[in-house]
Amino acid sequence: MTATTSPFSFRLSAVSLDGSFGRQSDKDQKREQGVAIFDLLDNNSFAPVGHDGGPYRLCLVLADRRLVMTVTTQNGAPVLCHHFSLTSFRRLLRDYSLVCDSYSDAMAGSEP
Repeated sequence: MTATTSPFSFRLSAVSLDGSFGRQSDKDQKREQGVAIFDLLDNNSFAPVGHDGGPYRLCLVLADRRLVMTVTTQNGAPVLCHHFSLTSFRRLLRDYSLVCDSYSDAMAGSEP
């Protein structure tokens, strides 16, 4: 970090998920995603190697069994783009999906 950059320059200012993440019509899932994004943005630190500072925007997309992570600066200048294979996480993601579905079913059938 140079003398002219502040610690606030090395942080995520926004995270977005495209429609490929789950059932977008499920209001509970949307709320949970919103809470997760809020928690991620709260007091974070993000410093891509070889870049002078942000703040940064993170966009996550699921495409062709890959997680595509794109990072841009606040004004939209590209910083990096990575493609991660989800094959090794297939079992974990399936189990997580089952837990989420079970939770949603339980909440839908529960009484106050």
